[in-house]
Amino acid sequence: MNLRLHGTEPAAFVALHGFTQHGAAFKELASYLGASVLAPDLPGHGSTEAHPVSFSVAVDVVVSVLQSRPSPATLVGYSQGGRVALGVALSRPDLIEGLVLISASPGIEDPALRDARRAADDGLAGRIEEIGLAAFIDEWLSLSIFAGLGRRSAVWRASDRGLRLENTAAGLAGALRGMGQGAQPYLGAQLAGLSTPALFIAGGEDRRYVEYAEQMHGSAPRGVLRIVPGAGHALVGEAPEAVADLIGHFLQSRGN
Repeated sequence: MNLRLHGTEPAAFVALHGFTQHGAAFKELASYLGASVLAPDLPGHGSTEAHPVSFSVAVDVVVSVLQSRPSPATLVGYSQGGRVALGVALSRPDLIEGLVLISASPGIEDPALRDARRAADDGLAGRIEEIGLAAFIDEWLSLSIFAGLGRRSAVWRASDRGLRLENTAAGLAGALRGMGQGAQPYLGAQLAGLSTPALFIAGGEDRRYVEYAEQMHGSAPRGVLRIVPGAGHALVGEAPEAVADLIGHFLQSRGN
């Protein structure tokens, strides 16, 4: 598991990135948080060599990282990383002191829809293998859910694209097949037993993920819901300062 440290140890946060990213994606957010962030590359991404690339392996390797920490940290997950973070929090709540899910879902409840998503993810994985990494990243970033990144400068967007190009086509294809929403078990039914304080964040223009955040907040006993107005799905890139402010208030409300 490749670990990227933004700041100095001990890190107050462990953060899990989205699909096509790796741990370097949290550098800017860490600067706004004013705290150190330890950001692993999830399986199929960056320089991590964990195999097989699957949701359960992703949860297990993050658990191993948390077990190596001197004390519990706040676990942050964005999009794909949010689904993994939820899996970690449900399986090992003793290892974290807080959970922050950004633009995340609990997975797909309906088995038929989950199977359909698995087939779609497999098709998209084949697309990556067919056209190669660079062309796929350009197609991926052109999706409407990432339109908000267009508000960032050309220099920032070029840097973001460059970080995504540090992945491999084989790794991303494997991540879709093994860690996509079609491959992940539905976790929503377990949220009522989530003992950890949890913050659910979504962008106001990202309606589907606003609904996911509302659903999770409604089920989690210690959940807090926050919506970032005018923002879309890619909140860590679109609005890192706003996200950092929400996390800061969440920690302050818990007396941290």
